[in-house]
Amino acid sequence: MPEAPNTSALEELRSDPSSRKRFLRALGGGAAVSLAGALAACGGKKPAGNQIGGAGVASAQFGQGDAGIVNYALYLEYLEADFYRLAVASGNLRGRALGLAKRFGVEEQDHVVTLEGTVKALGGTPAARPKPAFTLSSPSLILTTMNQLESIGAAAYLGQLDRIKSKQVLAAALSIHSVEARHSAVISTMLGQPISPDGAFARPLTSVDVTAQIRPFVAG
Repeated sequence: MPEAPNTSALEELRSDPSSRKRFLRALGGGAAVSLAGALAACGGKKPAGNQIGGAGVASAQFGQGDAGIVNYALYLEYLEADFYRLAVASGNLRGRALGLAKRFGVEEQDHVVTLEGTVKALGGTPAARPKPAFTLSSPSLILTTMNQLESIGAAAYLGQLDRIKSKQVLAAALSIHSVEARHSAVISTMLGQPISPDGAFARPLTSVDVTAQIRPFVAG
């Protein structure tokens, strides 16, 4: 496998307008909007505690390079897909909430399949699936957890975009990030919460932040 370039795909797109235009033409509408947000949100210094794809504990768990970043995303998608499966099976959702849980669950499982294939294509081994630990005793708890997971997922992708070397992997990450963000917006509306709580530009989360926020949802 060829050695990855030193600069990230996002840095190349930021510095090369012609490359950025070609990349935008290949993206769908939602992902193209996500790219604009990513260029703004990731334009500064990389935050500490964000070591997927480099050195550190996160890489020891998920692997290095783009394969490690994709495995990190896959771990989160496993958790989301299992949440929706369990939420639907709980019998505590009705009407629109149940319909959304079913639809979002299918989409999260699609993400799982895509990311598993991507990890393998990059020469890696898919991450171990976490054992979920969700409280699903009421519709309000389920909806709140839905929103938390989708918000964490969107911010987690945003937090890693400037570390991705491959434009193909970057395109997939932007596409999934845009779906996670739309899921969160729909659920926020149902809960009467702000659609964009961070304002004009979404706030990325480091891998350390993400690990801390999902810990209550993982058994063991």
